[in-house]
Amino acid sequence: MKRILIADREESGRLYADELVKEGYHVRCLSDGFVAVREIVTNPPDLVIVDGILPGVSGTDLVMMIKSSHPGLPVIMYTDCQSYKDSYMAWSADRCLVKSDDRSQLVSSVRRLLARSERPQFANMLQ
Repeated sequence: MKRILIADREESGRLYADELVKEGYHVRCLSDGFVAVREIVTNPPDLVIVDGILPGVSGTDLVMMIKSSHPGLPVIMYTDCQSYKDSYMAWSADRCLVKSDDRSQLVSSVRRLLARSERPQFANMLQ
């Protein structure tokens, strides 16, 4: 079962977490950026969903930390703030989505990113 870590300060994170659980994923929700960093280091998930605003470590800083320490780990920036889609710091995420009541875009992005991460990398094919 694929494991997803959600770092979201709001209760809405639990709502879309329930939807991802129904899709067959194991989901862990954390509301603090520092706690999320510790979790990623000690027990790396298969995908991370990050809100833009978090206590401890900002969402964009968390994305940058993940991509520098775990470059192959898929990350989705999922936030209320439309401005993050225009922020160069959010561009290091694999996807940057604006939260809405229709979570189909989030679910399809999760599926695509997890499927992409399962494909053999070119370097591995040469061995």
